Amino acid sequence: MPRYVVDLNNYLQKQGQLAALRWKESSTGAGNSIQWTTTCILQDEVMGTGVSSQKGHAKEEAAKQVLIKLGLLSG
Repeated sequence: MPRYVVDLNNYLQKQGQLAALRWKESSTGAGNSIQWTTTCILQDEVMGTGVSSQKGHAKEEAAKQVLIKLGLLSG
């Protein structure tokens, strides 16, 4: 699994902005058909949203979108 969340945390920590990072997680469905949605919020602005059947994958996708928006990763 990619380490986009770790990379984002490391970058924000170096910039002194880690406290500005928040995650919002929600799920829909039941049993084996759960869909997770994770939203990454940076300085009160939605920067990325990931959706997956696996909670960790949704968070990684959201972090990836943020890294792309910050110009730290090519899309």
